[in-house]
Amino acid sequence: MIAKTITGSDFEGALTYGAGQRQGRGKEPGEAPLLVVSNVIPGSPKEMAQDMQAVAARSKRVQKPVWHTVLSWKAGEAVSQAQKVAAVKRYCELMGAPIDRHQVVVYEHRDKQHAHVHIYLNRVPIDGGPALRTDNNFYRQPAVTRQISQELGMDPLPERRRSLKALDPTKEAARQRVSQALAQVLRQSDREGNSGWRCNCKN
Repeated sequence: MIAKTITGSDFEGALTYGAGQRQGRGKEPGEAPLLVVSNVIPGSPKEMAQDMQAVAARSKRVQKPVWHTVLSWKAGEAVSQAQKVAAVKRYCELMGAPIDRHQVVVYEHRDKQHAHVHIYLNRVPIDGGPALRTDNNFYRQPAVTRQISQELGMDPLPERRRSLKALDPTKEAARQRVSQALAQVLRQSDREGNSGWRCNCKN
């Protein structure tokens, strides 16, 4: 299982896409089953979005209250509805948004070969507490999905990226070469008595 998350400010647009009622990325609209609803009156995407926006409006600081996560499983992996629901609830809990404190709407999409669900969270909790933080999601989610996979007996997807530097190894290698070259130039400059400037280069 793997998770990808973005944040935004448009609940209606997000839920409309989640419900399969909006075209996106070259695919035609199509109904998507509603899998989980928590602290929101079930209804149309517009109605549920209005409910979530009303809660989000209680916080003047949160500019992007929409938390949208796609949970995906390995192609060919058999995942029951109960496992999907359990994974969603556990994901929300481990990321700091238990479904008893946050509004959550989850749709199941069936437009690809692998099982995947779209989770829509309101970062502003219903009890007026602190909003769900978004920092370090890139690093937190792999550990969270591994834990859920182990707890529920699912197959973990291979980690394609463990750090930001690993996104492009060639760029990191080039950066190190430039840094080393600059350090060498500075050493040469110092030996020649030209020490009027410094570069704080870290390998």
